Amino acid sequence: MDIFSGSDVFAETRTLPSFDKLGYAHNRLDRDTEHRDENSLGTMVQQTQARYYLLHDDNVLLRIKDGQQTALFCLERAQKLGADMDRVILLGTDPEEDNAPRLAVPLTDQAIEALATNEEYVVEGIRAVGLKDLLPPDQLGAIAQARSLLTWHVNHQFCSKCGASTVVALAGARRDCPSCSAVHFPRTDPVVIMLAIHRDESGVERCLLGHHARFDTPMYSTLAGFMEHGETLEAAVRREILEESCIKIGAVRYLTSQPWPFPSSLMLGCFAEALSSNIQIDETELTEARWFTRQEVREMMARPAGDELPHIPGRFSIAAWLIRFWVDAG
Repeated sequence: MDIFSGSDVFAETRTLPSFDKLGYAHNRLDRDTEHRDENSLGTMVQQTQARYYLLHDDNVLLRIKDGQQTALFCLERAQKLGADMDRVILLGTDPEEDNAPRLAVPLTDQAIEALATNEEYVVEGIRAVGLKDLLPPDQLGAIAQARSLLTWHVNHQFCSKCGASTVVALAGARRDCPSCSAVHFPRTDPVVIMLAIHRDESGVERCLLGHHARFDTPMYSTLAGFMEHGETLEAAVRREILEESCIKIGAVRYLTSQPWPFPSSLMLGCFAEALSSNIQIDETELTEARWFTRQEVREMMARPAGDELPHIPGRFSIAAWLIRFWVDAG
């Protein structure tokens, strides 16, 4: 299959994998933001079927019972565990659970200290929850939403227009400034993440993978970078690859996306057609970059994360799906 050609623009999309292991990408909640008002939060909190995710920074609270983990708590238990109910926000309703409300609330520092000695509960990193496959994909997606929103509220307590204190509005979907009437919405930072593919004169394809300076193992991954204002998706892909590797790019094809709640990015996964092959890396970003054949990548795919030999990211990340999709297309 040629990723960059084809008369049917949806041909590849119809045969895409389910992306079932793609982290944070399966949030099924109905956010219904356009119908929220000042009474929505109070109404949802009072519903007996309402359940809460309890978070603290990059962590989520799990209850261990009969060898199973749960991250959803009723109001009474959330309060007993030390939830800061003054900061509760509404995530949405679950259409597969009779539209039961799903909310998020941070745990206090004192609650975290108390939970450290309680064997019934564990405070687990949100990344680790996904990597260890501890929760269903839909709950992991909701937790990602919760983490991004709670962090945004902490970091945007003052109006960027006049400097006055802001207040939570629409059950957590907005912050309003009582002083100048400005309204503030949660931000999402778009990031392009792309696999560059080069085809030589004999028709052999290779993909470009880099070893990033932040990696502490010989893991090779796709290139990535934040989009800039006024920039198209295609232009961002071409710019980032050129900046990091000096490779010129022609066609760009979008594959899929992944929310990344650290703190609030949206990873836009693309394939990029390489028009050149001479690599010159940006040493502030990469320690190495090179072209890999499909067979070389297959060997890397067979190795676990943390291996001493070159390997690729696990299925939790969009980078792995880009790489695997290209390998399977050959």
